Amino acid sequence: MTAPSLITARRFSHPLRLRLQILFAKAFEALADTYRVQATEFVRRLRGRMTVEDALDRYFREVGVPHAMVETVRARALMALAQSGHDFPEPETHAHGGWTQLRPDQLIETLRRRAQSQEETSLDCRMAASVSDEAVAATHVAMALEALALLAEEMSPDDAIMHYVRYFNLPSVEAQIIFRRTLAAWSERQSVREPYTPFPTVCAAPPLPFAPRVPLSLRVG
Repeated sequence: MTAPSLITARRFSHPLRLRLQILFAKAFEALADTYRVQATEFVRRLRGRMTVEDALDRYFREVGVPHAMVETVRARALMALAQSGHDFPEPETHAHGGWTQLRPDQLIETLRRRAQSQEETSLDCRMAASVSDEAVAATHVAMALEALALLAEEMSPDDAIMHYVRYFNLPSVEAQIIFRRTLAAWSERQSVREPYTPFPTVCAAPPLPFAPRVPLSLRVG
């Protein structure tokens, strides 16, 4: 995350800078809470296959939580898991006793099950990470819209969104997603402007040609 000095580098008035600082602090808290909810669900999804600590570490690697939020998210997720009242047993280990595990057929079966379990776990991690990415993106869009509304009279919508994106130092791919979604949501809030149609020019009709008068004569019988 970039330093807050980026806010003061703009030509904003002091009241507006203060409102921006409050808004970005609010966005930080909203994002931290979103990561906390998703990290908790991630751990619950892998219950019985990973320890809580390993599942949280896996979540941070899969999702890419900003470094400034990692410890905050970890602490909040652990507190949420503790309050849920659910037990998180240690991962089950399948071990054969005696000489059975040295049999070739048993060894091959053990390796096959281990590979299948790892593939299923990897798939669950990717799906949970995708859900988390969507939730984080939705939070970013909601907060970027608030920043856009706050800066509407100071800069264009494009510049306002980029100001938000640069503050949170979003990666290029994520920044493009947030930019497009925010701009689309903002356009839906604006009234649709009817295309300008100039009034048609009314031309006077050309004068009709008059036929020469026919002389009239009266006969008196």
